[in-house]
Amino acid sequence: MRWLACAALSTAIALPVSEARAADQALIDAARKEGKVRWYTVILVDEGIGPLVAGFKQRYPGIEIDVTRANAVENARKIIDEDKAGHHEADVFDGSTTAAPLFQAGLIAPYKADSAKDIPDRYKHPEGYWTALLLEFLAPGYNADLAKAEDVPKSYQDLLDPKWRGKLMWSAGQNLTGGPGFAANVTTVMGERDGVAYLEKLKRQDIIDIKGTGHDVIEALSAGRAPIALQIFTHHTVLERALGHHVEWIKMEPVLGFGNNIGLLKHAPHPNAGKLLIDFILSPEGQTVIRNANHIPASSKVDAAVPGLKNGFKVNYVSPLDVTERNAEWQATFNRIFR
Repeated sequence: MRWLACAALSTAIALPVSEARAADQALIDAARKEGKVRWYTVILVDEGIGPLVAGFKQRYPGIEIDVTRANAVENARKIIDEDKAGHHEADVFDGSTTAAPLFQAGLIAPYKADSAKDIPDRYKHPEGYWTALLLEFLAPGYNADLAKAEDVPKSYQDLLDPKWRGKLMWSAGQNLTGGPGFAANVTTVMGERDGVAYLEKLKRQDIIDIKGTGHDVIEALSAGRAPIALQIFTHHTVLERALGHHVEWIKMEPVLGFGNNIGLLKHAPHPNAGKLLIDFILSPEGQTVIRNANHIPASSKVDAAVPGLKNGFKVNYVSPLDVTERNAEWQATFNRIFR
């Protein structure tokens, strides 16, 4: 994983200037006067944040970046708590499920970065409250040391086979990247009645609960805690295989899709530096860094480094507005059946 980050950094630095789009000079000057930007992120440090920070600092020397890394729920709670205390620290946030609670709380400032024009409309708020910096797809995965490719479940119905009882796992935390997201996908695609009936049958499979987030689940899968994980980030398999682990994702359609959405906070202490950071990350230069770190860039101009990670399958895409409207319902369904 470390060498992947180094490769991403070297590629980012080697990008020709012609491929990078310079931000507005007035914004650059204002950001340099502020001299600092603070970013609350969910992205893993070595596998994404490090190369992005290095690329930004090379492009705009003199502006320091202070990064706080936690999961989406923790970051949203931290920002809301800081606002209640009247003590605003962060300028920029990101995360697959961070935007919804912040939007509900009125804590996001609309900002349409020039570089956001390369992001498809479905992956951004029309008024600029958030824009996907990368895409995240969640699907079942398997440990190839414990299960053969020809034997793994290929459909949602296959997961109900008694032979998988006690051999399935997921994160059961209150997060849509875990079990609640699986339930949301099923009930959205199958319909409420049939989806709930399916989940009631799935409950009989004695699913193993993994504490933590999606990263903890892929690590448990790599470690052989169970042969099948019901919800993993598909790009995590690339990172784990680079470490020598034999894990693969299953194209069980539709996969659940999120944008890791970035936005500017309403009370940002360094709003211009925050805008410049967002602008850089969404630009072809920043998106190339993301691609080379084996994440899935949101930009229409930059494809995934590994074929098949970004296209070629059906997606049930969940936007922050969907989360705002239906998250309580999805969580309640999951808790009623599996808690």
